[in-house]
Amino acid sequence: MSFISATLGRLVPRFRTVAEWAEVYSKVVAAKPIQLKTKQNRHSYIKRIVGELGDRRVGAVRPHEIAAFIGSVAADHPHLARRMLIETRDMFREAVNYGWLDRDPTMGIRTPRVRVARMRLTFEQWSAIHAWAERHSPPWVSRMLVLALVTGQRRADLRSMRFGDVWPELVDGVAVPCLHIEQQKTGTRVAIPTGLRLEALGMTVADAVEQCRDYAPREGGSDGWLLRKTTGVPPVGASMSWRFEQAREGALATADADPPSLHECRSLAARMYDAQGVRDVQTLLGHSHASMTELYKDDRGLDRRQGRWKVVSMGQPFSSAP
Repeated sequence: MSFISATLGRLVPRFRTVAEWAEVYSKVVAAKPIQLKTKQNRHSYIKRIVGELGDRRVGAVRPHEIAAFIGSVAADHPHLARRMLIETRDMFREAVNYGWLDRDPTMGIRTPRVRVARMRLTFEQWSAIHAWAERHSPPWVSRMLVLALVTGQRRADLRSMRFGDVWPELVDGVAVPCLHIEQQKTGTRVAIPTGLRLEALGMTVADAVEQCRDYAPREGGSDGWLLRKTTGVPPVGASMSWRFEQAREGALATADADPPSLHECRSLAARMYDAQGVRDVQTLLGHSHASMTELYKDDRGLDRRQGRWKVVSMGQPFSSAP
């Protein structure tokens, strides 16, 4: 293989190895306008692909080889297998685009099925967790839970929020105070009106921000972090998740194999705002595609398990008459 790659490969790219193509492809990925963390993840996937198929000629790789590789990963890590297949597909499609291949060998390979394991969080559970955190956790934890619910943002974005992120935006000629968030994962820039109110909680975004004002010293004065420890600096992400899990176990003592995580506050926010009639949940979550927002709004059978019924809307007020 190496002899063929070193001779014919000089003239015909399909005779070069997957490892050689990976060097070119890595540069393609590095040039993409995506977040650093995403690039790091993708380079780790490329490294794994090279470890499995690196010495194969690009033009000699067959679908069954890729399927076997993805299947071996899926046996223990189904979520990783899905991401690996996405990367493998992109890698070979780019090889076609760059003239290294005439045909993409990943065509027709089925995406591994992943069982949704994580339980959805209910508002009742959230309330119990919040109450436990108020009694037993550092003061930033209960405020984190409120911010997570009223803003629907990810962990990394919660810890990056500052008081200086609130300023007005012109909406139809009116200055509307907004909390501005540049989402770390996607780079999406979201301005949430501070008047947005989560009715079930009885709080607005402005209320949640105000709660964060005086419970601990602020590094940076008036432009301090919303979530901060007694040192004035924000907690690290792992600590945020651990504190949530501690409060969850203290409040619920759940026996579920896959209990809800801090990230489930994001789905709960989407479902509650949707039920409340806020129709721009997609913008709130920062999703590029409505299909992703629908996944977050899916309660995964939660209402059914709790004996609730979904009432069909008639598009008009209900009458008490039979």
